[in-house]
Amino acid sequence: NRAVTAEEALDWGLVNQVVPDDRLEEAVAELATRLAGGPTRAYGLSKRAINRATMALLKETLEYEAELQEIAGRTEDHAEGVAAFLEKRDPRFKGK
Repeated sequence: NRAVTAEEALDWGLVNQVVPDDRLEEAVAELATRLAGGPTRAYGLSKRAINRATMALLKETLEYEAELQEIAGRTEDHAEGVAAFLEKRDPRFKGK
């Protein structure tokens, strides 16, 4: 048994990014800022779907995911994302 290296984890898709130790705090802050500025309501719904998927049958998971998609499609952030895309500008998400 051996530990997986950071590069192996990146190559295998286990992690999204690898940074040197001395850049870790900076990279975490950048990611947190980016996530906080995103569609946080959609992130929460996605997390619920992923967590539920680990405990349910495929049919139930797909039905639940469809319900969450319907909820997400009615949010202010969804409307803002569509408007920003059509207007060719960056979205301004509010988590609503």
